[in-house]
Amino acid sequence: MKQIGPGVLGDSEIYFSSPSLKARKLYYNVLCAGHFFCDSNYHLKRDSYNSILVLYVVDGSFTFRNHNGDFITARKNETVVLDCYEPHEYFTKDSLEFLWVHIDGVNCRDICREIINTDGNIVKTGKYRYIKELICKILDGINGNSSFTESELSVTIYKMLLEILTPASAFAKDNIQQENNIIAVKEYIGEHLNEKITVESLAKISNMSPTHFSRIFRQQTGFSPYDYVLSVRLNRAKEYLLKTDMSITQIAYETGFNSQANFIYRFSESEGVSPGRFRKTKF
Repeated sequence: MKQIGPGVLGDSEIYFSSPSLKARKLYYNVLCAGHFFCDSNYHLKRDSYNSILVLYVVDGSFTFRNHNGDFITARKNETVVLDCYEPHEYFTKDSLEFLWVHIDGVNCRDICREIINTDGNIVKTGKYRYIKELICKILDGINGNSSFTESELSVTIYKMLLEILTPASAFAKDNIQQENNIIAVKEYIGEHLNEKITVESLAKISNMSPTHFSRIFRQQTGFSPYDYVLSVRLNRAKEYLLKTDMSITQIAYETGFNSQANFIYRFSESEGVSPGRFRKTKF
């Protein structure tokens, strides 16, 4: 039997998938997937392979060039996410067993970027067995061992992406003090909307550095601190618009916007209608 590639050992498996036009347009889909056993001769360097690579290290070490251009190593029970639309390179220095899927579709690349920007390329989670299980289900979905429809396969891929996207928040919730700090920050924001709120001031409340606070806050809420404050301000403004006779200018300053013009711009950008039009909407 012909070897799949240099350093890929004989027991390795690879499967390919050709999604329908409907799946390419509407669903998450798989281009190819596999279960590889490799030795130190395994080394892949590629300019592009239009997809997102998600891999789970079963055993050994997986060294790759990360999004900053540095070489880092993932080990047993760690998940790696790579944007293969960009140049990429990876190898093992000793031995490696890993499960992998090349996926694409809908907003797959946007989710990949969010994962990398939030947690980096290596995703560490206490629920690593669940990620492994989902990758195995995807493998079964294209190797003929199950009767998955393309929509069912898409749902499984989405579950995997969500689990990878939010593991740190589940992980951080084990730290009660850290969670309480974020709750305190959210309460502070709600009570001081009409004041100037900075990342530095919020970080001080949480007893974290601004950089660490921003990362933990995003992990636990899904928002950057700035986006969360803006969201709370806009939601409070909607309440004022519907429940009070306050003027647009009053609402703008009461919710912390520095001018009526800035408030109208941010509100219209978010809601697709002006504050005045929103006020006239029937609910």
